[in-house]
Amino acid sequence: MIITFATQKGGTGKTTLSIAFANYLTEVTERQINVFDFDYQKSFYNKWKEDELLEIPKLYDVEVIGEEEQPFSDIESLFELRDSEDINIFDLAGTLDEKYSDLLIYSDFIIIPFEYSDVSVKSTLVFKNLLGLLESQAERIFIRSKYDKGYKYLNQQEMDEEISKYGVIIQNPVYKRNCLQTIDTRKLTYEQKYAVKKPFNEIIDQINETLQITL
Repeated sequence: MIITFATQKGGTGKTTLSIAFANYLTEVTERQINVFDFDYQKSFYNKWKEDELLEIPKLYDVEVIGEEEQPFSDIESLFELRDSEDINIFDLAGTLDEKYSDLLIYSDFIIIPFEYSDVSVKSTLVFKNLLGLLESQAERIFIRSKYDKGYKYLNQQEMDEEISKYGVIIQNPVYKRNCLQTIDTRKLTYEQKYAVKKPFNEIIDQINETLQITL
């Protein structure tokens, strides 16, 4: 199985959410978790290496995808990951690049964090249009990130109606939480788990329902 975290815009909390999701999965499934950092900044991988100093057992391995233009020129390698019983999580950069196209086409699920700022709205719509042009086979799961519970987003209803035409919107948002700013790749604190439990369980339920499996 391939689950890809991707978006058109940086700063939406994509890598933080992918770390939290990988950590959370290790607590709720017996499947092997593998992480692939496909972001040129290597934020996930660098954090994973940094966390070796914590002297806490690692939860999963993180592999950096090479810098070559078409790292999946052998498309069979993607098919093998997709057909595997393992859960393979990809963290992509917040910018679009042709080398991501095969992964975006053949992922089982693409998880797309978004916010309701004007910039994020526009980039999210650009990204969903790109997936359409690529004829991506992936199920699209949109998740509200850094959601401010006390703020009234004037464009939320309009944005939700538009996005829901192209995928599933997770009803439980990931609220703004200071605890998520200190996340590491070795554990979830009680506060961090509380911050992501509801939206992540909703994502897992969506995956189970779509694939008719149990993670």
